[in-house]
Amino acid sequence: MIVGEKVQRLINLTRADQDRPNSIYRSKRPITRYQATHHMDVFHLVIDTSMLRRLPFQGADFQRLLLQSQMGKLKIYIPHIALEEERTAQVEKHVQAAEDIRAKFAKLQRGMQGLLVEGLAEPHLELWDAEEVERNSKATFRQFMEFNKIEVIEISTEHAANAWARYFKVDPPFNPKEKREDRRKDIPDSWILEAGIELKPRKGQHCALVGDNKLADAFEKEGFKVYRDAQTLLNDIEQATAVAPIRPPVVEGPSIPLDQLRSLAFKDVDVIVLGLIDALGTPSKEELFSALVKAGFDHDIAEHEARTLVLSGRLTDTGTHLIPTSRTLAQQAAATEAVINALLRIA
Repeated sequence: MIVGEKVQRLINLTRADQDRPNSIYRSKRPITRYQATHHMDVFHLVIDTSMLRRLPFQGADFQRLLLQSQMGKLKIYIPHIALEEERTAQVEKHVQAAEDIRAKFAKLQRGMQGLLVEGLAEPHLELWDAEEVERNSKATFRQFMEFNKIEVIEISTEHAANAWARYFKVDPPFNPKEKREDRRKDIPDSWILEAGIELKPRKGQHCALVGDNKLADAFEKEGFKVYRDAQTLLNDIEQATAVAPIRPPVVEGPSIPLDQLRSLAFKDVDVIVLGLIDALGTPSKEELFSALVKAGFDHDIAEHEARTLVLSGRLTDTGTHLIPTSRTLAQQAAATEAVINALLRIA
């Protein structure tokens, strides 16, 4: 009973921090993002329309790119045309889905389906107005770009002149073997290419996430490293920005069973990281890892497990804090024996 009271008292004291003016739950100031501390060339990344459709903003791959951006290793750029193509395509899907729902809802009130509900209270279905969705989509896309420090490359008169010059000269991404009428479909890509070329004077490595073959070839001819998937890009960023050179794998040494690839030092660390975040009232990352070290855990292993939780969608990395994506799951972790033992060692 004494142990339980001690742990509960510690948890109550740390959770009280949520009510302070500077608490992360109360503050409305933008969260400060941390930067990479060692010298490196930033990756300047242009994303085209086809890749935006494969990498939804809330998806794991795009979130990994945002994490690299928060660390100062990557700068993300989206040409205005690509962003508008994606936004309007999503609005179109939303409007169509809403129309389908209304049609199915109306069908429930006709014929034999209508007979089933005859005499019941009249149902109501209220969905968003298409014009309201259109207006709001512009605001939410703009806010997402601003919050995540993504630079939208606006259309300029220079882009226009160069893009049309490409079209008339049949330069990449246009294919001279195609008829003029067929080549017109690539006009937006020529604008996206010109937007990307604008970045070439910026110091660093220039790359593009592109799904269209003709546009990919055009970017490569302009000196960009073209990627067809996010993971390959992320691997190159990690390789290029590693603090210490990556060593080749060691082949010597005694063999071990496959079920022992992760040593006992990793046991329950992911649960403890998640549980301590809740038990300590969402501390800063510095405070969290200091507490874990105080409890006897290796800092590098704890940081590794925290990053794994971010990649698996259990935590969100804001730069200064790690926020559980499920409060219920974090509370379950906080109630485990492993977390309670860790709290006792910290106290």
